[in-house]
Amino acid sequence: MSLERWLLGFTDEQGLTLVELLIALTILSVGILGAVGMFPVAYQHLRAGGDLTKATALAQRMVELLRDEPLQLVPRYHNADTRDTASFPADDPGGTPPFRGGSALQRWREEIATAPLGRGLYQGWGRIQAVPLDRGLLTITVTVGWSVSHTDRAVQLTTVVGQS
Repeated sequence: MSLERWLLGFTDEQGLTLVELLIALTILSVGILGAVGMFPVAYQHLRAGGDLTKATALAQRMVELLRDEPLQLVPRYHNADTRDTASFPADDPGGTPPFRGGSALQRWREEIATAPLGRGLYQGWGRIQAVPLDRGLLTITVTVGWSVSHTDRAVQLTTVVGQS
């Protein structure tokens, strides 16, 4: 059978019935509704990934700032929490070396609230622990947390620093 005869065979038929059309539309509607239903879930996962990336970047930034501080000044940051500005160490610009830890923590607090890459972390906060170890080493733990749908999330980075 040639292609032309095969095509002409379809033109001789009456076409679709109303029942066939309704079945086709029902199948198409179910498929479209399933695809549309995935968008809110995909948005939630995209938002969660973005928040995790922001929190990790903010924690990494504070770890780097602390690693750049003279080792004897790092313990001043111990128990600093952005939810309580009274926990920030006082600046001492006239000290040797100068210390601007309170100002640095205030900037970090603002960065968490406004978070680079878009909106800030919802109810975001940061905390620093600087615990001395043996032989002049310090363990620094930086935590950045935020709330998502009544659930708290947090990223925690830990490093050990010593006199170089």
